[in-house]
Amino acid sequence: MFVEIVSVGTKSGVQVYDLRRGTKLAQCLGVGVGGRQGFAIGDAWVAAVNEKKPVCHVYALNRGDTGAKLVFPFPEEVTCVHAVDGGRYLAAGARSGRIFVWAVASGRMVGSWDGHYGPVTALASCPGALVSGGEDAAVHVWLLSQALDQLATGDTAVAPIATVAEHTMPITALHISQAGLLAGRGRLYTASKDHTCKQWQVRVVRTGERLVGRAQLLATLLYPAAVSDIAVDQSETRAFAATAAGLFQTNLYAYGSASDAGRGLAALGGTSDSVVSECHAQYPSAEPRVAAVCLSLDGTLLVSASPEGVVRVWDTASRQCLRTISDKQLSSGVTQLSARLAPPQLGGPRVMASTGLRRPGATSGHAAAPKVASIGFAPLQRLAHESGAGETTAFEAPVKTTLRGAREDMAHFDTALGSDAPYGETAREDMRLLGGLRLADGSAKRQVAELHQQLERLQRHGARTRLLNDELYQGAITEWLGSRR
Repeated sequence: MFVEIVSVGTKSGVQVYDLRRGTKLAQCLGVGVGGRQGFAIGDAWVAAVNEKKPVCHVYALNRGDTGAKLVFPFPEEVTCVHAVDGGRYLAAGARSGRIFVWAVASGRMVGSWDGHYGPVTALASCPGALVSGGEDAAVHVWLLSQALDQLATGDTAVAPIATVAEHTMPITALHISQAGLLAGRGRLYTASKDHTCKQWQVRVVRTGERLVGRAQLLATLLYPAAVSDIAVDQSETRAFAATAAGLFQTNLYAYGSASDAGRGLAALGGTSDSVVSECHAQYPSAEPRVAAVCLSLDGTLLVSASPEGVVRVWDTASRQCLRTISDKQLSSGVTQLSARLAPPQLGGPRVMASTGLRRPGATSGHAAAPKVASIGFAPLQRLAHESGAGETTAFEAPVKTTLRGAREDMAHFDTALGSDAPYGETAREDMRLLGGLRLADGSAKRQVAELHQQLERLQRHGARTRLLNDELYQGAITEWLGSRR
Protein backbone atom coordinates (compact mmCIF):
# COMPACT_ATOMS: atom_id res chain seq x y z
CA MET A 1 0.00 0.00 0.00
CA PHE A 2 1.28 3.44 -0.90
CA VAL A 3 1.85 5.88 1.94
CA GLU A 4 0.99 9.53 1.41
CA ILE A 5 2.42 12.33 3.48
CA VAL A 6 1.31 15.89 4.04
CA SER A 7 3.91 18.56 4.79
CA VAL A 8 2.83 21.57 6.83
CA GLY A 9 4.78 24.81 6.79
CA THR A 10 4.57 26.76 10.05
CA LYS A 11 6.30 29.66 11.75
CA SER A 12 8.39 27.12 13.72
CA GLY A 13 9.43 24.84 10.83
CA VAL A 14 8.09 22.14 8.52
CA GLN A 15 6.11 19.22 9.97
CA VAL A 16 5.53 15.98 8.01
CA TYR A 17 2.54 13.73 8.84
CA ASP A 18 1.03 10.53 7.54
CA LEU A 19 -1.99 11.68 5.55
CA ARG A 20 -4.16 8.65 6.36
CA ARG A 21 -3.26 8.19 10.02
CA GLY A 22 -2.22 11.65 11.15
CA THR A 23 0.98 10.49 12.88
CA LYS A 24 4.06 12.68 12.69
CA LEU A 25 6.84 11.20 10.57
CA ALA A 26 9.46 13.97 10.47
CA GLN A 27 10.01 17.60 11.38
CA CYS A 28 12.38 20.35 10.32
CA LEU A 29 12.93 22.91 13.06
CA GLY A 30 14.80 26.15 13.30
CA VAL A 31 13.28 28.02 10.37
CA GLY A 32 10.13 30.11 10.16
CA VAL A 33 8.28 29.40 6.91
CA GLY A 34 6.49 32.45 5.61
CA GLY A 35 4.29 32.76 2.57
CA ARG A 36 2.21 30.16 0.79
CA GLN A 37 5.26 28.64 -0.94
CA GLY A 38 7.91 29.00 1.71
CA PHE A 39 9.33 25.49 1.32
CA ALA A 40 9.89 22.91 -1.42
CA ILE A 41 10.12 19.17 -0.84
CA GLY A 42 11.91 16.42 -2.77
CA ASP A 43 12.46 12.72 -2.24
CA ALA A 44 15.33 13.23 0.22
CA TRP A 45 15.32 16.91 1.19
CA VAL A 46 13.25 19.87 2.28
CA ALA A 47 14.40 23.36 1.30
CA ALA A 48 12.80 26.12 3.38
CA VAL A 49 13.12 29.90 3.11
CA ASN A 50 13.72 31.81 6.31
CA GLU A 51 10.90 34.27 6.82
CA LYS A 52 13.04 37.01 8.36
CA LYS A 53 16.18 36.95 6.17
CA PRO A 54 17.26 35.69 2.73
CA VAL A 55 18.68 32.38 3.94
CA CYS A 56 17.84 28.85 2.76
CA HIS A 57 17.74 25.90 5.16
CA VAL A 58 17.99 22.38 3.68
CA TYR A 59 16.96 19.38 5.78
CA ALA A 60 17.28 15.64 5.25
CA LEU A 61 13.85 14.01 5.08
CA ASN A 62 14.51 11.41 7.79
CA ARG A 63 12.83 10.26 10.95
CA GLY A 64 14.37 11.92 13.96
CA ASP A 65 16.49 14.46 12.05
CA THR A 66 15.41 17.98 12.98
CA GLY A 67 18.47 20.13 12.27
CA ALA A 68 19.40 21.71 8.96
CA LYS A 69 22.10 19.98 6.90
CA LEU A 70 22.85 23.06 4.79
CA VAL A 71 22.39 26.77 5.48
CA PHE A 72 23.39 29.29 2.81
CA PRO A 73 22.27 32.77 1.66
CA PHE A 74 20.12 33.53 -1.34
CA PRO A 75 21.15 36.18 -3.89
CA GLU A 76 18.35 38.40 -2.57
CA GLU A 77 15.18 38.22 -0.51
CA VAL A 78 13.13 35.26 -1.76
CA THR A 79 9.35 35.08 -1.43
CA CYS A 80 8.59 31.58 -2.80
CA VAL A 81 10.38 28.39 -3.87
CA HIS A 82 9.26 25.46 -6.02
CA ALA A 83 10.78 22.07 -6.90
CA VAL A 84 10.96 21.60 -10.70
CA ASP A 85 11.25 18.30 -12.58
CA GLY A 86 10.86 16.06 -9.55
CA GLY A 87 13.36 18.03 -7.48
CA ARG A 88 16.21 18.13 -10.02
CA TYR A 89 15.90 21.90 -10.19
CA LEU A 90 14.83 24.53 -7.69
CA ALA A 91 13.02 27.68 -8.81
CA ALA A 92 12.68 30.74 -6.59
CA GLY A 93 10.82 34.02 -6.91
CA ALA A 94 12.32 37.14 -5.37
CA ARG A 95 10.79 40.24 -3.87
CA SER A 96 12.34 42.29 -6.66
CA GLY A 97 10.43 40.29 -9.29
CA ARG A 98 13.34 38.16 -10.48
CA ILE A 99 13.10 34.41 -11.04
CA PHE A 100 16.02 32.09 -10.29
CA VAL A 101 16.56 28.47 -11.38
CA TRP A 102 19.28 26.25 -9.90
CA ALA A 103 20.46 22.70 -10.53
CA VAL A 104 20.07 21.05 -7.14
CA ALA A 105 22.83 18.43 -7.45
CA SER A 106 25.56 20.94 -8.33
CA GLY A 107 24.13 24.18 -6.95
CA ARG A 108 24.79 25.86 -10.30
CA MET A 109 22.54 28.75 -11.23
CA VAL A 110 21.26 27.86 -14.68
CA GLY A 111 19.21 31.01 -15.16
CA SER A 112 17.88 34.21 -13.61
CA TRP A 113 15.72 36.83 -15.26
CA ASP A 114 13.25 39.64 -14.50
CA GLY A 115 9.77 38.16 -14.41
CA HIS A 116 7.43 40.62 -12.66
CA TYR A 117 7.19 44.27 -11.68
CA GLY A 118 6.66 43.34 -8.03
CA PRO A 119 7.30 40.40 -5.72
CA VAL A 120 6.76 36.92 -7.15
CA THR A 121 4.02 35.28 -5.10
CA ALA A 122 3.41 31.85 -6.72
CA LEU A 123 5.25 29.30 -8.86
CA ALA A 124 4.11 26.12 -10.62
CA SER A 125 5.71 23.84 -13.21
CA CYS A 126 5.00 21.10 -15.70
CA PRO A 127 7.40 19.26 -18.03
CA GLY A 128 9.25 21.95 -20.00
CA ALA A 129 7.44 25.00 -18.60
CA LEU A 130 7.47 27.21 -15.52
CA VAL A 131 4.51 29.42 -14.52
CA SER A 132 4.90 32.42 -12.23
CA GLY A 133 2.45 34.83 -10.64
CA GLY A 134 3.14 38.07 -8.85
CA GLU A 135 1.74 41.02 -6.98
CA ASP A 136 1.40 42.82 -10.31
CA ALA A 137 -1.65 40.57 -10.96
CA ALA A 138 0.07 38.99 -13.97
CA VAL A 139 0.74 35.32 -14.71
CA HIS A 140 3.56 34.39 -17.09
CA VAL A 141 4.22 31.04 -18.75
CA TRP A 142 7.94 30.50 -19.37
CA LEU A 143 9.34 27.87 -21.70
CA LEU A 144 12.42 26.79 -19.75
CA SER A 145 14.53 25.75 -22.74
CA GLN A 146 13.75 28.99 -24.56
CA ALA A 147 14.47 31.15 -21.51
CA LEU A 148 17.76 29.41 -20.76
CA ASP A 149 18.82 29.61 -24.41
CA GLN A 150 18.18 33.35 -24.42
CA LEU A 151 20.30 33.75 -21.30
CA ALA A 152 23.08 31.63 -22.81
CA THR A 153 23.23 33.84 -25.90
CA GLY A 154 23.45 37.00 -23.80
CA ASP A 155 19.86 38.17 -24.19
CA THR A 156 18.86 39.66 -20.82
CA ALA A 157 15.26 40.36 -21.88
CA VAL A 158 13.73 36.90 -21.48
CA ALA A 159 10.17 36.86 -22.82
CA PRO A 160 7.36 34.54 -21.70
CA ILE A 161 5.53 32.46 -24.28
CA ALA A 162 2.15 33.44 -22.79
CA THR A 163 0.87 36.07 -20.36
CA VAL A 164 -2.39 36.19 -18.44
CA ALA A 165 -3.42 39.64 -17.23
CA GLU A 166 -7.13 39.25 -16.43
CA HIS A 167 -6.83 39.46 -12.65
CA THR A 168 -7.09 42.80 -10.89
CA MET A 169 -5.29 41.94 -7.63
CA PRO A 170 -2.17 39.96 -6.64
CA ILE A 171 -1.93 36.28 -7.58
CA THR A 172 -2.05 33.91 -4.60
CA ALA A 173 -1.94 30.38 -6.06
CA LEU A 174 -1.35 28.46 -9.29
CA HIS A 175 -2.24 24.94 -10.36
CA ILE A 176 -1.36 23.03 -13.55
CA SER A 177 -3.20 19.90 -14.61
CA GLN A 178 -1.39 16.59 -14.96
CA ALA A 179 -1.55 16.74 -18.77
CA GLY A 180 0.83 19.71 -18.81
CA LEU A 181 0.61 22.90 -20.82
CA LEU A 182 2.87 22.19 -23.77
CA ALA A 183 0.78 19.21 -24.90
CA GLY A 184 -2.15 21.54 -25.63
CA ARG A 185 -4.59 19.58 -23.44
CA GLY A 186 -3.57 20.91 -20.04
CA ARG A 187 -5.29 23.64 -18.12
CA LEU A 188 -3.99 26.34 -15.84
CA TYR A 189 -5.81 27.56 -12.73
CA THR A 190 -4.98 30.95 -11.26
CA ALA A 191 -6.26 32.23 -7.92
CA SER A 192 -6.17 35.84 -6.79
CA LYS A 193 -7.17 38.20 -4.03
CA ASP A 194 -9.85 39.60 -6.34
CA HIS A 195 -12.20 36.80 -5.12
CA THR A 196 -11.84 34.80 -8.31
CA CYS A 197 -10.20 31.64 -9.59
CA LYS A 198 -9.82 31.46 -13.37
CA GLN A 199 -9.46 28.41 -15.56
CA TRP A 200 -7.30 28.72 -18.69
CA GLN A 201 -6.33 26.58 -21.62
CA VAL A 202 -2.86 27.34 -22.97
CA ARG A 203 -2.03 26.35 -26.54
CA VAL A 204 1.55 26.51 -27.76
CA VAL A 205 2.20 27.03 -31.49
CA ARG A 206 5.36 27.64 -33.48
CA THR A 207 5.79 31.07 -35.06
CA GLY A 208 8.92 31.15 -37.17
CA GLU A 209 11.77 30.00 -34.96
CA ARG A 210 9.98 30.61 -31.64
CA LEU A 211 7.18 29.00 -29.70
CA VAL A 212 4.29 31.25 -28.75
CA GLY A 213 1.48 30.37 -26.36
CA ARG A 214 -2.09 31.60 -26.43
CA ALA A 215 -4.16 31.50 -23.24
CA GLN A 216 -7.93 31.13 -23.56
CA LEU A 217 -10.16 31.84 -20.58
CA LEU A 218 -12.57 28.96 -19.99
CA ALA A 219 -14.28 29.84 -16.72
CA THR A 220 -14.20 32.32 -13.87
CA LEU A 221 -15.14 31.05 -10.42
CA LEU A 222 -16.34 33.84 -8.15
CA TYR A 223 -16.06 33.38 -4.36
CA PRO A 224 -17.33 35.54 -1.49
CA ALA A 225 -13.84 36.44 -0.25
CA ALA A 226 -10.21 36.55 -1.34
CA VAL A 227 -8.86 33.18 -2.48
CA SER A 228 -5.63 32.17 -0.73
CA ASP A 229 -5.09 28.69 -2.23
CA ILE A 230 -6.57 26.36 -4.84
CA ALA A 231 -6.49 22.58 -5.36
CA VAL A 232 -7.89 20.59 -8.31
CA ASP A 233 -8.26 16.82 -8.52
CA GLN A 234 -6.45 14.88 -11.25
CA SER A 235 -9.63 14.31 -13.27
CA GLU A 236 -10.26 18.09 -13.21
CA THR A 237 -13.87 17.66 -12.17
CA ARG A 238 -13.67 19.43 -8.80
CA ALA A 239 -11.89 22.53 -7.54
CA PHE A 240 -11.31 23.32 -3.86
CA ALA A 241 -10.72 26.90 -2.77
CA ALA A 242 -9.34 28.17 0.53
CA THR A 243 -10.74 31.63 1.13
CA ALA A 244 -11.07 34.18 3.90
CA ALA A 245 -14.75 33.16 4.17
CA GLY A 246 -14.24 29.39 4.53
CA LEU A 247 -13.58 26.28 2.46
CA PHE A 248 -15.48 25.74 -0.80
CA GLN A 249 -15.85 22.93 -3.32
CA THR A 250 -16.81 23.64 -6.94
CA ASN A 251 -17.93 20.93 -9.33
CA LEU A 252 -16.52 21.87 -12.73
CA TYR A 253 -19.01 19.60 -14.54
CA ALA A 254 -22.76 19.39 -13.96
CA TYR A 255 -25.71 17.55 -15.51
CA GLY A 256 -27.98 19.47 -17.83
CA SER A 257 -31.51 20.46 -16.88
CA ALA A 258 -34.57 18.30 -17.47
CA SER A 259 -35.22 20.01 -20.81
CA ASP A 260 -31.78 19.06 -22.17
CA ALA A 261 -31.17 15.80 -20.31
CA GLY A 262 -29.72 14.27 -23.42
CA ARG A 263 -26.67 16.51 -23.16
CA GLY A 264 -25.33 14.70 -20.11
CA LEU A 265 -22.42 16.30 -18.34
CA ALA A 266 -21.67 19.89 -19.30
CA ALA A 267 -18.60 21.88 -18.36
CA LEU A 268 -19.09 25.07 -16.40
CA GLY A 269 -18.04 28.19 -18.20
CA GLY A 270 -16.46 27.86 -21.60
CA THR A 271 -16.60 31.54 -22.52
CA SER A 272 -14.45 34.40 -21.36
CA ASP A 273 -17.27 36.32 -19.64
CA SER A 274 -18.73 33.39 -17.65
CA VAL A 275 -18.77 33.77 -13.88
CA VAL A 276 -19.89 30.85 -11.75
CA SER A 277 -20.94 31.57 -8.19
CA GLU A 278 -24.02 29.45 -7.44
CA CYS A 279 -22.41 26.00 -7.68
CA HIS A 280 -20.05 26.32 -4.72
CA ALA A 281 -20.57 23.92 -1.81
CA GLN A 282 -19.17 25.19 1.47
CA TYR A 283 -17.70 22.82 4.03
CA PRO A 284 -19.93 23.35 7.05
CA SER A 285 -17.56 23.05 10.01
CA ALA A 286 -14.47 24.61 8.49
CA GLU A 287 -12.76 27.57 10.10
CA PRO A 288 -13.84 31.10 9.10
CA ARG A 289 -10.48 31.64 7.42
CA VAL A 290 -8.64 28.93 5.51
CA ALA A 291 -5.04 29.60 4.46
CA ALA A 292 -4.06 26.49 2.46
CA VAL A 293 -5.52 23.31 0.95
CA CYS A 294 -4.13 20.19 -0.73
CA LEU A 295 -5.55 16.92 -2.07
CA SER A 296 -4.54 13.28 -1.85
CA LEU A 297 -3.51 11.56 -5.06
CA ASP A 298 -6.88 9.86 -5.56
CA GLY A 299 -8.85 12.97 -4.57
CA THR A 300 -10.74 11.29 -1.73
CA LEU A 301 -9.08 13.28 1.06
CA LEU A 302 -8.77 17.04 1.38
CA VAL A 303 -6.49 18.76 3.88
CA SER A 304 -7.19 22.31 4.99
CA ALA A 305 -5.29 24.59 7.34
CA SER A 306 -6.26 27.81 9.05
CA PRO A 307 -3.80 30.61 9.88
CA GLU A 308 -4.31 29.80 13.56
CA GLY A 309 -2.85 26.30 13.11
CA VAL A 310 -5.94 24.06 12.81
CA VAL A 311 -5.27 21.31 10.25
CA ARG A 312 -8.24 19.15 9.23
CA VAL A 313 -8.57 16.10 6.96
CA TRP A 314 -11.89 15.93 5.06
CA ASP A 315 -13.70 13.30 3.07
CA THR A 316 -14.44 14.95 -0.29
CA ALA A 317 -17.46 12.73 -1.06
CA SER A 318 -19.43 13.59 2.11
CA ARG A 319 -17.60 16.84 3.08
CA GLN A 320 -17.20 15.53 6.61
CA CYS A 321 -14.17 16.07 8.83
CA LEU A 322 -12.40 12.77 9.43
CA ARG A 323 -9.74 13.98 11.84
CA THR A 324 -7.96 17.02 13.17
CA ILE A 325 -4.18 16.94 13.36
CA SER A 326 -3.19 18.19 16.80
CA ASP A 327 0.37 19.30 17.39
CA LYS A 328 1.82 22.08 19.50
CA GLN A 329 4.17 22.98 16.63
CA LEU A 330 1.13 24.02 14.58
CA SER A 331 -0.01 26.63 17.08
CA SER A 332 2.50 29.14 15.69
CA GLY A 333 0.45 29.40 12.48
CA VAL A 334 0.21 27.40 9.26
CA THR A 335 1.17 28.99 5.93
CA GLN A 336 1.53 26.12 3.45
CA LEU A 337 0.38 22.53 2.74
CA SER A 338 1.86 19.98 0.35
CA ALA A 339 0.82 16.34 -0.23
CA ARG A 340 2.82 13.68 -2.05
CA LEU A 341 3.88 10.03 -1.91
CA ALA A 342 6.13 9.12 1.01
CA PRO A 343 9.78 8.39 0.19
CA PRO A 344 11.23 5.02 1.26
CA GLN A 345 12.83 6.40 4.43
CA LEU A 346 9.38 7.52 5.67
CA GLY A 347 7.51 4.29 4.93
CA GLY A 348 7.09 4.58 1.18
CA PRO A 349 7.64 1.75 -1.32
CA ARG A 350 11.17 0.38 -1.47
CA VAL A 351 12.81 -1.14 -4.52
CA MET A 352 15.10 -4.05 -3.62
CA ALA A 353 17.47 -5.77 -5.98
CA SER A 354 16.79 -9.48 -6.29
CA THR A 355 19.74 -11.88 -6.10
CA GLY A 356 17.75 -15.03 -6.74
CA LEU A 357 17.27 -15.84 -3.05
CA ARG A 358 13.86 -15.60 -1.44
CA ARG A 359 13.90 -13.41 1.62
CA PRO A 360 11.75 -14.24 4.65
CA GLY A 361 8.47 -12.39 4.75
CA ALA A 362 9.14 -10.82 8.15
CA THR A 363 12.49 -9.46 7.00
CA SER A 364 11.37 -8.09 3.63
CA GLY A 365 8.01 -6.74 4.76
CA HIS A 366 8.92 -5.08 8.06
CA ALA A 367 12.53 -4.07 7.63
CA ALA A 368 13.05 -0.44 8.56
CA ALA A 369 14.16 1.72 5.68
CA PRO A 370 17.63 3.21 6.15
CA LYS A 371 18.05 6.93 6.61
CA VAL A 372 19.14 9.11 3.75
CA ALA A 373 22.87 9.71 4.18
CA SER A 374 23.38 12.01 1.18
CA ILE A 375 20.63 14.45 0.28
CA GLY A 376 22.13 15.31 -3.14
CA PHE A 377 21.71 19.04 -2.52
CA ALA A 378 24.62 21.46 -2.99
CA PRO A 379 24.76 25.06 -1.75
CA LEU A 380 23.17 27.27 -4.41
CA GLN A 381 25.26 29.83 -6.23
CA ARG A 382 24.52 33.48 -5.62
CA LEU A 383 25.78 34.63 -9.03
CA ALA A 384 25.73 32.94 -12.42
CA HIS A 385 29.14 32.52 -14.05
CA GLU A 386 29.59 34.70 -17.08
CA SER A 387 30.98 33.28 -20.29
CA GLY A 388 34.71 32.67 -19.98
CA ALA A 389 34.74 33.23 -16.24
CA GLY A 390 34.29 31.08 -13.21
CA GLU A 391 35.04 27.44 -12.68
CA THR A 392 34.94 24.94 -15.50
CA THR A 393 34.36 21.23 -15.40
CA ALA A 394 36.62 18.61 -16.93
CA PHE A 395 34.40 18.60 -20.03
CA GLU A 396 34.54 22.38 -20.42
CA ALA A 397 38.26 22.93 -19.75
CA PRO A 398 40.25 23.45 -22.98
CA VAL A 399 43.52 21.67 -23.68
CA LYS A 400 46.31 24.14 -22.88
CA THR A 401 49.35 21.93 -23.58
CA THR A 402 50.55 20.46 -26.86
CA LEU A 403 51.67 16.85 -26.72
CA ARG A 404 54.94 15.84 -28.28
CA GLY A 405 54.42 14.66 -31.84
CA ALA A 406 50.80 15.82 -31.85
CA ARG A 407 51.14 17.70 -35.13
CA GLU A 408 52.66 14.71 -36.88
CA ASP A 409 49.85 12.50 -35.53
CA MET A 410 47.21 14.95 -36.75
CA ALA A 411 48.78 15.02 -40.20
CA HIS A 412 48.81 11.22 -40.21
CA PHE A 413 45.11 10.99 -39.30
CA ASP A 414 44.18 13.71 -41.81
CA THR A 415 45.94 11.71 -44.49
CA ALA A 416 44.05 8.61 -43.42
CA LEU A 417 40.77 10.52 -43.54
CA GLY A 418 41.54 11.66 -47.08
CA SER A 419 41.87 8.09 -48.30
CA ASP A 420 39.10 5.68 -49.16
CA ALA A 421 38.70 4.58 -45.54
CA PRO A 422 35.07 4.33 -44.37
CA TYR A 423 35.62 6.89 -41.64
CA GLY A 424 36.95 9.40 -44.16
CA GLU A 425 33.94 8.89 -46.40
CA THR A 426 31.57 9.32 -43.42
CA ALA A 427 33.32 12.49 -42.33
CA ARG A 428 33.19 13.98 -45.83
CA GLU A 429 29.48 13.14 -46.14
CA ASP A 430 28.68 14.76 -42.79
CA MET A 431 30.61 17.85 -43.76
CA ARG A 432 28.70 18.10 -47.04
CA LEU A 433 25.45 17.96 -45.05
CA LEU A 434 26.68 20.66 -42.70
CA GLY A 435 27.69 22.79 -45.66
CA GLY A 436 24.20 22.49 -47.09
CA LEU A 437 22.75 23.93 -43.89
CA ARG A 438 24.52 27.24 -44.40
CA LEU A 439 22.53 30.06 -45.93
CA ALA A 440 23.78 31.10 -49.36
CA ASP A 441 23.01 34.81 -48.92
CA GLY A 442 25.30 35.14 -45.88
CA SER A 443 22.49 36.21 -43.55
CA ALA A 444 23.24 33.53 -40.94
CA LYS A 445 23.93 34.83 -37.49
CA ARG A 446 27.41 34.74 -36.09
CA GLN A 447 26.44 32.23 -33.44
CA VAL A 448 25.01 29.86 -36.04
CA ALA A 449 28.22 30.09 -38.08
CA GLU A 450 30.33 29.38 -35.01
CA LEU A 451 28.13 26.41 -34.21
CA HIS A 452 28.66 24.97 -37.70
CA GLN A 453 32.42 25.37 -37.34
CA GLN A 454 32.32 23.68 -33.98
CA LEU A 455 30.34 20.79 -35.43
CA GLU A 456 32.90 20.37 -38.19
CA ARG A 457 35.74 20.31 -35.67
CA LEU A 458 33.91 17.78 -33.54
CA GLN A 459 33.20 15.61 -36.58
CA ARG A 460 36.85 15.53 -37.62
CA HIS A 461 37.93 14.94 -34.04
CA GLY A 462 35.49 12.03 -33.75
CA ALA A 463 36.80 10.46 -36.97
CA ARG A 464 40.38 10.83 -35.76
CA THR A 465 39.46 9.24 -32.44
CA ARG A 466 37.90 6.26 -34.18
CA LEU A 467 41.01 5.80 -36.32
CA LEU A 468 43.24 6.01 -33.27
CA ASN A 469 41.07 3.48 -31.45
CA ASP A 470 41.35 1.08 -34.41
CA GLU A 471 45.12 1.42 -34.52
CA LEU A 472 45.47 0.85 -30.77
CA TYR A 473 43.17 -2.16 -30.93
CA GLN A 474 45.07 -3.64 -33.87
CA GLY A 475 48.38 -3.06 -32.08
CA ALA A 476 47.13 -4.69 -28.89
CA ILE A 477 45.86 -7.74 -30.79
CA THR A 478 49.13 -8.07 -32.69
CA GLU A 479 51.14 -7.86 -29.46
CA TRP A 480 48.93 -10.42 -27.76
CA LEU A 481 49.20 -12.87 -30.67
CA GLY A 482 52.99 -12.44 -30.66
CA SER A 483 53.17 -13.22 -26.95
CA ARG A 484 51.02 -16.31 -27.45
CA ARG A 485 53.37 -17.63 -30.12
